[in-house]
Amino acid sequence: MHTSPVPGSVLPHDHGAADGAPLQLFDRACRRLLELGTDLTNTVVERIRTEVPYYADPVLAPPDLRCTVGAGTRHALEAALDPARIADVERYTRELGRKRAEQGRPLDEVLHAFRVAGSAVWSRIVNVVERDGLGDTRQLVHIAELVWKSNDRDSVLVADAYRQVTEGVASRHRERVRLILAALLETRSDPEFTRNAAAILDLPLDGRFAVAVVGATPPYGRTPRTAPEVRGVRILRHTRGHQDVLVAHLGNRPLNALASGLDAGPGLRIGISPVVQGLENLARADDMAGLALRTCRADGEIARLDARLPDGLLVSRPDLSAELAHRVLRPMYELEPADRDTLFDTIGSWIENGGSAVRAARHMLCHRNTVLNRLRRFEQITGLALTRPRDLVHLTLALDAHRLLGPAAVLRTTDDAAVSRSPDEA
Repeated sequence: MHTSPVPGSVLPHDHGAADGAPLQLFDRACRRLLELGTDLTNTVVERIRTEVPYYADPVLAPPDLRCTVGAGTRHALEAALDPARIADVERYTRELGRKRAEQGRPLDEVLHAFRVAGSAVWSRIVNVVERDGLGDTRQLVHIAELVWKSNDRDSVLVADAYRQVTEGVASRHRERVRLILAALLETRSDPEFTRNAAAILDLPLDGRFAVAVVGATPPYGRTPRTAPEVRGVRILRHTRGHQDVLVAHLGNRPLNALASGLDAGPGLRIGISPVVQGLENLARADDMAGLALRTCRADGEIARLDARLPDGLLVSRPDLSAELAHRVLRPMYELEPADRDTLFDTIGSWIENGGSAVRAARHMLCHRNTVLNRLRRFEQITGLALTRPRDLVHLTLALDAHRLLGPAAVLRTTDDAAVSRSPDEA
C-alpha cells in the first residue's frame, strides 16, 4: 500500500489573530510562491521523499504524488490570498483522505507526508522572504502559530475523511461476509456461487469444515460478540436470532480441537456437527449442528452429534420419538411418582452399566437381587423382555426420547407443534 500527501492549508484562516504587517508580508510571500509553479512542487516532493522513506521506494511511491502535491499547494496558497477559497482547501483535503482510504493507503504514512509537505512549504515561505528581500523574516514569527494550527486542523480533516471511508468499507465487507455465509448455510448449491464464496472468504473449496451452533437460553443467555479463537482453526461467525453459527475451517486439525476450544458459558449450549468435506456441504453441517444443539438438556453442555447420533435421530423426528415413548413407557405413569422414578433410575443404570446387575447395584448402593427384582417388575409393567434385543432397542430409544422430550411427550399432553420445538425453546 502507498500514500500520497497534499500539504495542509499552511495559511492562517483567521487573519484577525495577527496584526497587518506580518500578514502583508505573508501574502507577498504566497504570491511569489505561486509564481514559482512546478519549482515549488519539485521542492516539496523531494522533501517528502527524503524525510518519508516510504515515498523513496519507487514501488510504494504513488504515481500521482507530484500531481497531488501541486494541486494541494496551489489550493493552500490561493486560500491565503482569498479567504473565500478556504472551502476549496477543506474540500480537497477531505477528498484526498477519502481517496487514500479507498486505495488502502496506511493512514500513518498519509499524515506523516502531509506534515512534511506543510513544513516544506513553510520553509519556502521563509526562504523566499529572505532571498527576494520581501521584508523582515522575523515578522513571520507572529503568524507561525496560526499557520501550524491550520495545518493541524487540515490533518484532522484528512484523518476524519479517511476513517469514515475505512469504517464504511469494513462495514460493507462484514455485511458481504454475513450474506455469503447465510447463503452457504442454507440449501443453496450453485457451484459457481460456492466457488466465488470460497475466493471472497479465502477458504479452500474442498477443505474440511465443521459447524458449531451456539444457542442462548432466554432471558439471561447472551452469545459472545466475537468468534472464539481456536489454535489452528479459522472460525467465521454468523448470527441468527438467539444463536451464533460458527463455520470452522479445520485444515488438518481434528474435530476435538474445535470442541475443546469452545466454551459454553452461563445460559449457553453448543451443538457441533461432524466433519464435512467441501464448502458446498456447509448447509448439511449446519443442520447437523442444529440437531446436536437440540440434544442438549442443560446450559453449559457442548454436544457433538457424532457422539449422540441416536439422540440426533430422535430429535430430528420428535413426533415419531414421542409416539415410541408413549407406546413403550405409558404404563409406567400408572405408578406412584416415587415408584416410577426408582424403576426409571434402575433400568437406566442397568443399561449404562452394560446390562450388568452387579455393577448397577454398586452404582445404586443396593443389592444385586434388588436390581433384578426391579428389572422383572419393569418387564411385567411394560410387557417388554429385556433379553430380547429388539425390545431392548425399543426401550433404550424410548428412554432417550423421554429424557429429550420430557414426560409430556409420553403422556401426549402437548400438541405436535410443541413437541417439534427444540428443548431450549420448550
